[in-house]
Amino acid sequence: MAGPAREERMYRVQSAMRELLGPRRLVVISNREPYEHNRRGRAVVMTNPPGGLVAALDPVMQASGGAWVAWGSGDADFEVTDEHDCVRVPPESPAYTLRRVRLSRREVERFYHGYSNQALWPLFHLAMDKARFLRRNWTAYQEVNHRFARAALDAVAPDRGERVVWIHDYHLALCPRHLREAAPELFLMHFWHIPWPAWDVFRICPQSAELMDGLLANDLLAFHLPRHVDNFLDCARNELGAEADPEEGVVEYRGRLTKVMASPISIDVDEWEQSAASRECERWMERFRRRLGLNGRAVGVGVDRLDYTKGIPERLRSIDLLFQRYPAFREKFVFVQKSAPSRTRIKAYRDLQDRVEAEISRINAAYGSEGWQPIVHLPSPIPQPAMAALYRMADLCVVSSLQDGMNLVAKEFVASQVDCRGVLVLSHLAGASDGSPWPLAMNPFDQESGAEVMVRALRMSAAERRERMEQMRGQLRGRDIYNWMEQQFRAAAHLLARRVATRSVFDDLEGIRDLVASRDFLAVLLDFDGTLAPIVARPSEARLPPLPRSVLARLARRQGCHVAVISGRSLPDLRERVGLRDLVYVGNHGLEIAGPGWASERRDAAEVREMIAACTRRVEARLRGVRGVIVEDKGLTSSVHYRLVGRADVERVRRDVLTEVAHLPPGSVEIRRGKMVFEIRPAIDWDKGRASLWLLDQLIDREWRSRCAVIYAGDDRTDEDAFLALAGTGVTIKVGRGTYPTAAGYAVQGVEELARMLQAILGWVSERPAKPR
Repeated sequence: MAGPAREERMYRVQSAMRELLGPRRLVVISNREPYEHNRRGRAVVMTNPPGGLVAALDPVMQASGGAWVAWGSGDADFEVTDEHDCVRVPPESPAYTLRRVRLSRREVERFYHGYSNQALWPLFHLAMDKARFLRRNWTAYQEVNHRFARAALDAVAPDRGERVVWIHDYHLALCPRHLREAAPELFLMHFWHIPWPAWDVFRICPQSAELMDGLLANDLLAFHLPRHVDNFLDCARNELGAEADPEEGVVEYRGRLTKVMASPISIDVDEWEQSAASRECERWMERFRRRLGLNGRAVGVGVDRLDYTKGIPERLRSIDLLFQRYPAFREKFVFVQKSAPSRTRIKAYRDLQDRVEAEISRINAAYGSEGWQPIVHLPSPIPQPAMAALYRMADLCVVSSLQDGMNLVAKEFVASQVDCRGVLVLSHLAGASDGSPWPLAMNPFDQESGAEVMVRALRMSAAERRERMEQMRGQLRGRDIYNWMEQQFRAAAHLLARRVATRSVFDDLEGIRDLVASRDFLAVLLDFDGTLAPIVARPSEARLPPLPRSVLARLARRQGCHVAVISGRSLPDLRERVGLRDLVYVGNHGLEIAGPGWASERRDAAEVREMIAACTRRVEARLRGVRGVIVEDKGLTSSVHYRLVGRADVERVRRDVLTEVAHLPPGSVEIRRGKMVFEIRPAIDWDKGRASLWLLDQLIDREWRSRCAVIYAGDDRTDEDAFLALAGTGVTIKVGRGTYPTAAGYAVQGVEELARMLQAILGWVSERPAKPR
């Protein structure tokens, strides 16, 4: 049963999907299906395969009423489908269509076990010695991807232009290209759930070019981490010779643009919290303590699929060293290893299982006694309340991944720690390790330090344990799987809005002039840097040129004309650089606004002003040795500019900013990436778009859409929020020629062309009387 918090989050995502995607229906394509039918004796039983993504997407699909295309893996799956291999789900209240793809046993062996999991999986997890590239497996991978694409095309017919297709993971890298060639109008988005390696690793793959070509048929491609995005962009440049813009996160290839973004996946936090706080979980805790000999002992936990990427043998070696070098923990500490056999048809996985079981037996024989077993191995499946019980009762949880896309075990542990008494020991190579100072970091290849980190965790005071866990839990609540889905839909909505062809503003001067003449009011809203003033290396050197200064001053004096400058700069700085009366100044992306004789400030932003100031000072101290970095305190926000920083140091800048922000109260502050800048700002749902709408309500009234001609111009990605907010109600102008499409309806080449446009507007309204002084 979903609790109120979960229902609220799901409602938020469903609302966001409807608001952002409009009437478009969602089509999901994945290897795994959300419902499976299997024979139990003479009966056919429906089950939900395990997996957080499937569980989270199912209610979204029920709200969308779209279709889900997946491999029919159940042995009775096709006994319940129609002649098109479709079945309506969920069975108790059918809301969407599940379209199943038939795969033969040979196809499963070669496509899934062969190419997907013996070629791509090991290579992308840097286990090159285990990668096997057999031509027959590649052929099966091609054929099955084509089969998935054909099934998806059947599912989206006949209204292809009104469908958003969301493809998942590494099994289906070729599917986007098949879909694009058959239906160019489809909007394609793809989430890649595993790491993306550097080009020197990726080029080992004999089919590297074909894989890249398939993925670059997407409109939107998302990875977990920024470094995965950077690696992909490098591969696009080096493998295909594509144009890749790391600042915008966009690749131009075969005449199309693909947006590439980082969006770390998460879990249903509310579900795990409820499970951990349940009476059933407490009964499992009592059972584990009694049956596993845990009473009165410290407990460590590891939860993993038996996969060579998880670092289980390395972890066991650290535990061996712990008992060897710290004998005081013998009889007092038990490590519970929950393992799930995985891909047992593949020899490397069978060998790993044998190795892990042998190592556990060896350690237990070396240190165990009649009443105490150092390591308890649980290889059998257990229900979620039992898993939550292991997490909740653990004094430490060890995640020792050698390489991971994300690793959700770390997040499940944190969500289940309702008592805030456990410590997370986290490999710095796991995707979940984002520079946060609250887990204890470990290097799984350094087993001696691994033992020392575990000892530190076991000796940690209760107060420090609680502080660390409360910080991690607070951060996790604001970054659950519903927030992740909302990010995906919002990014898709921005790209859909940008599909409208942008033309030069000078091609439609008469139409814009007619609009201005037909309305009682004119509102001109303008960004500053890169729009009114040319971009310069140092923010302090920016100046407003004479021509736009003169035009703005004269426009602002006309009756019925409102001129506002909207910038990420602080309000005092913006006023000083523009220096004109009669204008409205909007600073810090709308967090502070002032007009002639009035001012407004977001109260929720002001509440964290001192916190951001202190954080900015710490960031500045950390980055003092980085050449070219500029840290700018803007009052309600701060900016870390890296335009002059060498490429090798950009990741250090990002990591240091993340580390300092992680020390702040969860949910108080966030980081946004702008044009060569990291913005530290209050974590509130406010941007230039929302600020523009609020400002127009104040300057005109709530009926401004029918009474006011609105012209908005900007050059930055932060201006895209305003372009989207004003779509259909105003004249939106992108300044500058970027590689990435814009939601703006019009474009100008640069600052000089915009100044000419402003001159034209001044000419149109010159007959209006001046405002009384």
